[in-house]
Amino acid sequence: MSSSQASIKPRKTRQERLRSSFLLFTSLNSLSFMLLSGSVLTLFSLSLGASGTYIGLLGSLNFITYFFMPLGRHIIRRRSIVKVFGWAWMLRYWGMIPALFAPILAWRGAPGWGLVLLFGSSLLFNIFRGIGLIGNNPILGMLAGDRGRGAFLSNVQISNSMTAIVTSAASMLVFWKFSGNILYGSIMALGIIIGSIASAILFGFPEPEAYKPKAGSSFLASVKEAWKDKPLRRFITVFALMSFSAGTARTFIVTHASVLYAQNPGLVMAYSVAFNFGSVAAGYLSRKLMDRLGAKPLYVVFIVLAFLAMLPVVWSPAIESSLLSLFFLAALNFIIGMGIIGQENAGQAYFFSIVSKEHMVDLAIMYFMIFGFGGALGSTAGGVFLDFLSAAGFSARQSYQLLYLISVAFTLFGSIGALKLNPVGAATVKESLSVLFSMRDIKAIGVLEKLERSGTPADEIRLIRELGTYGVAVAGRELLSYLGSPRLDVRIEALLALENLDKLSVKAMRAITKEIEKHPYTTAYVAARILGKHGFLEGLPSLRMALHTDDYMLQGSAMIALSAMADDQSLETMEKLVEETENPRLLIMAASAIEKFGKTSSIPSLVTSLKRINPPPYAFDEIVLALSGILGGLGNFYSLYSEFSHDPEAATAKLLEPLEEVKSGSADHDQKMKQTAKDLYAFIKDGSNRTLVGRAIAASVIMDMAAVLVLSEAAINTDLCRYMGFRFFLVACAIEALLHE
Repeated sequence: MSSSQASIKPRKTRQERLRSSFLLFTSLNSLSFMLLSGSVLTLFSLSLGASGTYIGLLGSLNFITYFFMPLGRHIIRRRSIVKVFGWAWMLRYWGMIPALFAPILAWRGAPGWGLVLLFGSSLLFNIFRGIGLIGNNPILGMLAGDRGRGAFLSNVQISNSMTAIVTSAASMLVFWKFSGNILYGSIMALGIIIGSIASAILFGFPEPEAYKPKAGSSFLASVKEAWKDKPLRRFITVFALMSFSAGTARTFIVTHASVLYAQNPGLVMAYSVAFNFGSVAAGYLSRKLMDRLGAKPLYVVFIVLAFLAMLPVVWSPAIESSLLSLFFLAALNFIIGMGIIGQENAGQAYFFSIVSKEHMVDLAIMYFMIFGFGGALGSTAGGVFLDFLSAAGFSARQSYQLLYLISVAFTLFGSIGALKLNPVGAATVKESLSVLFSMRDIKAIGVLEKLERSGTPADEIRLIRELGTYGVAVAGRELLSYLGSPRLDVRIEALLALENLDKLSVKAMRAITKEIEKHPYTTAYVAARILGKHGFLEGLPSLRMALHTDDYMLQGSAMIALSAMADDQSLETMEKLVEETENPRLLIMAASAIEKFGKTSSIPSLVTSLKRINPPPYAFDEIVLALSGILGGLGNFYSLYSEFSHDPEAATAKLLEPLEEVKSGSADHDQKMKQTAKDLYAFIKDGSNRTLVGRAIAASVIMDMAAVLVLSEAAINTDLCRYMGFRFFLVACAIEALLHE
């Protein structure tokens, strides 16, 4: 390959280009959203003298937005999804323009009217957001596709979070250096401009036709039909509980730092940065693991993390040290951000996996309405609850402790429900936890990510080979796709990597079984080997058929696999093969497979195979060892025979030692044994004294009678006894018989 060819980079596909555009939109949209909602509006409201109830109501608008999605659904029946999304998003940001006058009203001594204007603008912002959101899931679903869905959705979430971190950090610095209501107005003006630019990007996306509701369909009819699905009902129950809990936790984690620990606006924004760093960590884990483990286990893990993260808020200890307060609140916001955003991201991925395309728009409305209702209820009820407790004489610390105790209870019930969700091809929670805490698995996932980006067979082979050295189950599903590669080397490396895995799914085993039929003479023999290693009984018919193929490599592997699975039905075919084949490798594989069955009825077939004129020495050795294996190993025969192959004299001396050292108490008997040892030595050396060996084996009381008959006759057969290795084996049989007279 020339240097010019090597430097050519693979072109991005249309989907990859559209994904990049969507990530740009996501970044700008997130930046604008951070400037026009969340901590900025909360701090602005507090500076205008807002109560806890007002803060709760303001926070609830972020969730009430979803109740306007049915209006968006009605509009897209006659309008383009992309245009509805784009124009609604544009009007969303323009709806915040009246809020720019709130600082002026406050300056003129009317902060109450400023709060009214701020609330009204936020309401418009969220109404148009709700209408536009009808296009979010169709476009997101179109871009996510089936392959790499989890990674793409995680990248979207990471993009949101990274933008939020940068925005929060910049806001923190601004709030430390500047103050005043005019500052808030300037920040909102910047948010409106950036949001308008982001909205313009949406008009460049293609229409997601597959996600458009069918003509004549209705929202309620689609929901009613989908509601019959039990997995969906279970998910919605869990999702509703978590929406309520997250709505409370997300809204009041901001005021928690300000009210209980008297943190200034700059530090509150710093904690928002920590919260978003937590969401980035969640996104990073999701990107790495979602497509490998599935959405359900990560959904459970993140819900449990959210549960654990809220416990310190229930505690909310009084901390005198400002430095310790800073560390405590930063860590708290980080973990809560990781848990809440992580479970929302995993929940959305799970939702995509259980909903069909034709129901996506309508069920997305239901999804967001439940998310909105739960979040709005959690936020509003939380604010009312705090004000009620304050009026009842509870301290601020006690009020927040009780509020988050309720949120913890909802999260606990959510985690229990999440465990019962349908896995949808995912790993178990236990398996997922083992991956999360295994450096070996994490490294293997890193290799898988490189493998996805590889563009040449050489890279694929190198990375698959590296992956095979890890031997981790998380790689199994990814490797299956490479069994369809047009390159032989890639398919072989993929199978070898799969062979290294201790556990394979039924789906993987079925795919490997098909390799036996699809790729004879190439990779089928490796597939047969894997079936035997894992004892996959569904593969028995394919393995039995493989015994009759012309592919001797496949025949050999099939015999080993069938013997590992103790398939007695195949033994007769193997015995016939070992008697008739002229292929040395097939002879060896057949002998090894027959040995594993351990049936003395197979001894005649093995002995018959020795009657060939010139069997290769290495094939001959396998047959001898198979015979000894069937007879129970004959003590330490294997080690003696191994030594015999390179030092016959030393091995023979060790074999005969038991006869020479016999101490029976009878001098005549002991002398007879020593003489017998000499005669047996001569038999090994030159084949003399065949009758003596035959009689000794024939008198055996420890061997099966069928074996005794065949081996005693073999001992006096001139043709068979011309092989020194076989004579060594027969002497071992004779010695066992003599020692157990």
